[in-house]
Amino acid sequence: MNDITDAKIIKYQFEVPIKRSAADIWALMVNEIDAWWMNEFRALGEGSKVTLDPRTGGQLIESTADGISLEWYRIQMVSPEQALYLVGYMAPDWGGPTTSMLKLAVEGRNDGGALIVSDALLGNVTEASAKSAEGGWKTLFGDGLKGFAER
Repeated sequence: MNDITDAKIIKYQFEVPIKRSAADIWALMVNEIDAWWMNEFRALGEGSKVTLDPRTGGQLIESTADGISLEWYRIQMVSPEQALYLVGYMAPDWGGPTTSMLKLAVEGRNDGGALIVSDALLGNVTEASAKSAEGGWKTLFGDGLKGFAER
């Protein structure tokens, strides 16, 4: 049986203001990711470890003590202390096939800094799945990273 579906592209962007310097936001985002990555976003369950290797070809990986691992994203480009460009894939079991091209940029502001999140989804994408992805990132970066950074 052949199942042919048209691919779609949906892009969105939002900003998360954080009352820390841009350098602090970058350091927390990259070096402390496991501390602020919320449990409800751990695909492998509570107790998994989230790591980020912030260099071209590096990975954003979630893993468990018993050897199960999931590659969330691979780093396409790094502009140190400014932006990470990541590419990730969603398998059909999780609503794909979909490719996510995620940019995480850090900028200074008068009252601290901001994380600017830009995502482009290509593949089996609907308006509902795009809103779900955007809402998830807003929660993870807004409640997770921002909450951790401002405590």
